[in-house]
Amino acid sequence: MNVLSLAFLFAFSAAPDPVAEFFLAQAPANPEMRIEDAYKFLFHATRGGEHAIPSEAAARRWLEEEWASLAPPDPGEPLWEPLSPDGRIGRLHLRPYRAQGGATGPLLAAFLDSARSFDASPDRFRAAWKSLGRTLRKHPCGYLTYSEWKRLDRDRRAQGYPAIHHSPAYEQSRRPAYRVLTGEHAKPLLDALPRP
Repeated sequence: MNVLSLAFLFAFSAAPDPVAEFFLAQAPANPEMRIEDAYKFLFHATRGGEHAIPSEAAARRWLEEEWASLAPPDPGEPLWEPLSPDGRIGRLHLRPYRAQGGATGPLLAAFLDSARSFDASPDRFRAAWKSLGRTLRKHPCGYLTYSEWKRLDRDRRAQGYPAIHHSPAYEQSRRPAYRVLTGEHAKPLLDALPRP
């Protein structure tokens, strides 16, 4: 391989990842985010929600239990939060969904179908995660710093980059309650909600 080919490969591998860039564009509006939350965002954006479905019965039980404990939506809580620039995957937030008349049956079906159909990619996750690290090295964003990225990367790389939980700070501030869906499966749910 000649020097020009190596330079091209290096430039391509170091190019900003669109999912990481999309996340970073939103990060300043979420000051409670920690590096675990960034990791989880990128994980969902590139790998979907399949990791959260040990079985259909477990997914149903989890939704029923969470649904029964939901509080009213927080002020300004989004119904749909895209996780990729093209909107092909995102988080459907349960509190506003329930408050607007959403039902658990169609939601569970959409969650299961999304997990089965999304092209989960460990390679896309690693590319987005490494791109985030390169950016944070030069431009930290609130609590999202390169030293925190390195700490989490060292730990999660040794485990093969598994799914993780939100940070305690994010859990306390946001009380996250959502399901990861493809845009294709979310649209009929959103379209079926009663109009205000």
